[in-house]
Amino acid sequence: MPDKTTTTRSAATPAADIAGAMTALQKAGLTALPWFNGRAAEKIGSIGAEFVEFLAERIREDVKTQHQLLQCRDIAEAQRIQQTFLQTAADQYAAQTGRMVELGNELMAALVRTKAG
Repeated sequence: MPDKTTTTRSAATPAADIAGAMTALQKAGLTALPWFNGRAAEKIGSIGAEFVEFLAERIREDVKTQHQLLQCRDIAEAQRIQQTFLQTAADQYAAQTGRMVELGNELMAALVRTKAG
């Protein structure tokens, strides 16, 4: 029987990946515990609240558009409603992306301040 050389890889789980990343950070001198300070926790909460508010606004827009479509009387009006919906969605997503980047930068600044002092 021929000799088969196979490479086996242990089944990695997301938890194992995270544990490995945390170990690497600790080896680099960055412990996880100080990262969870008041400023960082506040920023994480702000990110979550911002995301939930964005989702709620998008749902309100969806419901409003559905109502308008149910009330419209011709195809031209339906097209106008859909065009407005798509433009509003694009504008909101672009603005939200900028806001999330801003909040992410604030979180990173809080984490860096924690590590620095």
